[in-house]
Amino acid sequence: MKIEQVFQEGLKTLLKEKPLEDINVIALCELVHSNRQTFYYHFRDISDVVDATFLKAKVGYGKKFLDYESIIKEMISYITSNIQYINAINKSYASDKLYSFMFSYFYTKVGTLLKNHNVAGVEITRYISVLSANEIEFWISNKRKEKAASLIKRLTTIWFYLVNQYQSDLSRR
Repeated sequence: MKIEQVFQEGLKTLLKEKPLEDINVIALCELVHSNRQTFYYHFRDISDVVDATFLKAKVGYGKKFLDYESIIKEMISYITSNIQYINAINKSYASDKLYSFMFSYFYTKVGTLLKNHNVAGVEITRYISVLSANEIEFWISNKRKEKAASLIKRLTTIWFYLVNQYQSDLSRR
């Protein structure tokens, strides 16, 4: 395992015990049996470790998505399998990094699915990505009280509505 991954896994471990605001570089270095110079060689600060963790997340990596529902399911699966870490980040000063990660994921996947690079296509992709990230962030913050299947169905319904509503804009070059 690379040292960057060791620090990322160490941060996940520390987040099980205390909030992100209470974690510092010294505690992380002690946990992973490394020194601060090594940490600072790879990262600027703890927030940088969070960024790196999301950048390395391989959500749907290598899959060709054929529909929006599968894009949502893949994100929900990632969140569910990393729920303790996701909750800790969402409750911290780094919650914007979680949102950015989700937006980026949806923007990339939806953009590929729509395959349209005109102004309207980019704007619709951005809108769907913001909407999806907001809804999932709310779902996480609300302790996932709504069933995942219900969230997926609702977002998929919105997707079909938007794609049908703006079909003529999407087909223009």
